[in-house]
Amino acid sequence: MIYDVGVLALRGHAHAREAWQPTLDWLEAQNPGYKFNLHTYDFDQLEDAFLHGWLDFILTSPGQATKLAREYPINWLATQKTAYSNLPNKSIASVVVVREASPYKTLRDINKANVAAVSEKAFGGFLALRYELDKLGYFNSSFFEKIHFTGPPTDQLILDVIKNDLDVAIVPACTLENMAKEGRIQLHNLRVLNEKRPADSVCAVSTPLYPNWTMAMTERAPADVGQMVAQTLFAMPEEHPAAIAANNVGWMLPAPSINVDKVYKHLDMHPLQKSWGQKAQEWLHKNQAIAMASLLTLLLLTGYHFWLEWKFKRSREELQATMNDLRRKSSMLEHAQRITIVGELGSSLAHEINQPLAAIKNYSQGAKVRMERGATAEEMSPILDKIQQQVTSASDIIQRLRSLINKTPIEKSWVDLPFLIEEAMKLVDYEFQRHRIQLGVLYSGEPQKVFADVTGLQQVILNVLNNAKDACLSHSPKRKDLYVDLHVSFCDEMVIIDVTDNGIGIEEESTPLDQAFYTTKENGLGLGLAICRDVLDAHQGSIQFRSIEPTGCQVTIVLPYQEACHES
Repeated sequence: MIYDVGVLALRGHAHAREAWQPTLDWLEAQNPGYKFNLHTYDFDQLEDAFLHGWLDFILTSPGQATKLAREYPINWLATQKTAYSNLPNKSIASVVVVREASPYKTLRDINKANVAAVSEKAFGGFLALRYELDKLGYFNSSFFEKIHFTGPPTDQLILDVIKNDLDVAIVPACTLENMAKEGRIQLHNLRVLNEKRPADSVCAVSTPLYPNWTMAMTERAPADVGQMVAQTLFAMPEEHPAAIAANNVGWMLPAPSINVDKVYKHLDMHPLQKSWGQKAQEWLHKNQAIAMASLLTLLLLTGYHFWLEWKFKRSREELQATMNDLRRKSSMLEHAQRITIVGELGSSLAHEINQPLAAIKNYSQGAKVRMERGATAEEMSPILDKIQQQVTSASDIIQRLRSLINKTPIEKSWVDLPFLIEEAMKLVDYEFQRHRIQLGVLYSGEPQKVFADVTGLQQVILNVLNNAKDACLSHSPKRKDLYVDLHVSFCDEMVIIDVTDNGIGIEEESTPLDQAFYTTKENGLGLGLAICRDVLDAHQGSIQFRSIEPTGCQVTIVLPYQEACHES
């Protein structure tokens, strides 16, 4: 009887025949009348021959044997024993080989290297290493896509590394040692990355050990012949020439392949695993009604989403237009209120301007008299300097008035707060003196500049001072000891301005003083304090009011320095 045996020729067809023909000769010698023909294949050829039913027995790596056994009726007969480690049924592993002078020192270093392996299906020659790298999380799929798969023999990969045609070779365990034993290479010219020797392995490897090659029987062979082959292999002596030729020490019961299964499952390559596409297709076939309902719901939700997006966009545009309109009108209100302040300060401004004008008139008349008396230029110079000082003073008054009235966009800058407060006090000083209201200011803490809108902040101070003045003048009957005091406290994170007066105070704490168009004045617009609140809100500040005993009111303005930090 003639039986066909297919063998994986990992190191080439010639090497496979030299290694395994003696084993088949042993089978024939021990079983007269039976003949076993050797056929050597690469991975794809061996699988193709098996699927076509051309083989009775196959001898291959644990990876291919496991995959075929999970899909087809194959009986494992025996696993070869080796003397490479303390585990006689395990010697398969991956070895990552580089030149001794290579710059690559660890597995992580080979990301950009020129890497090659015999086949993407080779278990020891590739898959065992891919499993380890994947567990370590070293590389993504693009690294494995760049690996070159050359096909057998694996020996050529080692030679290509030595010749510098390759940076890195991935080969099965003991390939290096066997080639050195055959005199084809010198081990000192090469180096193994991630070198380890599990179970006292005599061969350097880069991964854990997996089961050895296995002899398996296909459905084509009779069961009694399979039993005969297994018994004959078990009986092979360790020192028999057939064992020596195959680099083993005989045969033993088939090794469990659970670790090989784990590798394939982890890499999503196990034959019993279904792809996501297959699982989805099966689910859709079984649940067509649910699938259609889900699809319809998805379409409706998508349409609803786009409708909401359109509504939101339109609402946002309308809101933006409304906000722009509110900003424009708010700016107009602020401008109107500033003009109102100027109207209220009319007599004070007239008094301030009259003072330098009167002085200029007096100095001019005096200069004229001196000139008629023949005064020299040197004698006239002091008078002209004094006239220039009064012109500058009048110009400053007009400039303050223009800054307050002009409708300019909000621009924040570093502001000297004491200077700003004193300028505001100058604008109201005449009115306060005319009505005999004492106006004073006290500073505490280290003065710091604030990043603020100068015009807006000055408008706030003027509003508060004018309101304090009006409150003082609202006493009936009139009082004589009227005062308005400012206390400016420079704290660590904020500046606090307290404006205290002894006017009539606030009738109720809940009075909405900073609400727009609310006023207690007979001809007031009710905009002053509302604008103060808006200005301070723009600076992340606040304004608060409280009554004091026996009569009066305290206005507290808080301006955090944090706003200045953010703006700068």
